[in-house]
Amino acid sequence: MSNFKLKTMKKQLLTAGLMLTGMFALTPSIAEAKSSMDSNLTLVWMNTDVAPLELNARQGFGINGKFYLQNKETKNIEVWNETGKIEEIPSGEGTNITFDDAGNIIVRIGTFNTAYVSTRNELRIIPADGSATIDIPLTGITPGRLDFWGHVKGNVLDKTTGGVLYMGTAWYPQLIEIPIINGQQDVANTYTYTYSSPFAVAGNFATTTIISCWENSESISILSPLYNKTNCNSIQKLSIDKDGNWAHDSYYVTPRHSGCAGYYIFKLGGQDYIVYPSGSTNTDGFTVSKLATKTISDVEESDESVRIATKYSEQKDDGNAMYENNAFFGNHLSVEAINETQAYIYQYFPKGYIAKYLLTVETGSVDNAKLANPSKTTVIGGNGEITIKGESNSIEVYTINGILISRNENKVKCFPGIYIVKTDNNTTKVMVK
Repeated sequence: MSNFKLKTMKKQLLTAGLMLTGMFALTPSIAEAKSSMDSNLTLVWMNTDVAPLELNARQGFGINGKFYLQNKETKNIEVWNETGKIEEIPSGEGTNITFDDAGNIIVRIGTFNTAYVSTRNELRIIPADGSATIDIPLTGITPGRLDFWGHVKGNVLDKTTGGVLYMGTAWYPQLIEIPIINGQQDVANTYTYTYSSPFAVAGNFATTTIISCWENSESISILSPLYNKTNCNSIQKLSIDKDGNWAHDSYYVTPRHSGCAGYYIFKLGGQDYIVYPSGSTNTDGFTVSKLATKTISDVEESDESVRIATKYSEQKDDGNAMYENNAFFGNHLSVEAINETQAYIYQYFPKGYIAKYLLTVETGSVDNAKLANPSKTTVIGGNGEITIKGESNSIEVYTINGILISRNENKVKCFPGIYIVKTDNNTTKVMVK
């Protein structure tokens, strides 16, 4: 459905009867929910009572049917569901809130917009198992402000490997890697280095820059906010360079990206996806696409080939946006996989609402990077073989343990399993049945 058609049609009333379970949770907010979206997205519920929080609760996420919104003014994390606010958890004056792969909540409790001080507790960990919270200082952090944190890799309470928080501070060109093991910062291995953004963003980091990483990922991703622009793929893939630093690798293909701060990468049925804000302005729409990369940031018509589903911006009867915002407050999205073909998408749009959607996709044997470089190379995992289509100067196929089994062959016979395929500067993972 085109944006033009959406602007000329009146919104259709949806209720919680769209829930797959058939259960009705009738609250005033849900009864008034109105949305337009592609058929493989379903609104489960929407609650608009959170609308006044845009200034004080700039970041939040959803998990296990609840939303956690950090309110710097009241110094509490507000916990919401479809019925309204159900709980408050003491926190602090920061805006940043995120979670790791184990579901532990990480929130900044230090004074908003001031330097990180090693003698003051700056970060609070709220364990997923309900045990006592842990407060820690942060050492070796560049002074400055960063409103948002991206997803944290690993388990920050694990005693051996822990987790990693990535961040920058506005307006400094420095990327900071903060290992957190057993609930404590690994100060000796906290690492800061200069990062050069390919975008003309002053200092390389803005207050709304988001850097995320997930468990079992060989790269990290960074969103460089480009305010009010929709002609650019501004979410980047970073890889390790020859000096051992994270450096720009490529751009994720994000058709219709609005430039508003917020995104989440997830997997269903062996395929990686990305959900991100979308639309002609920084309003409340979002899009789901297959995870793919390209060497240029320009948006092309071919980019649409990776798009899976779009939830369009809420529209008034006169065609104008119901909820408008800007990149400073973000459009925060998180995902919870249910099975191989379905996932819940949680959306927190400050100044608008919280909502939960059901995404249903079709899956096949092609793994996460089939479209890693759609203009040049396609990697396909089949029955007992891997096929590489397109133009490549170099092709190398490795086992998951790093053993080279083929070089410069477009068809590779192999046993069932997961393989790594390197084509020129792209590295992809593929499953063979």
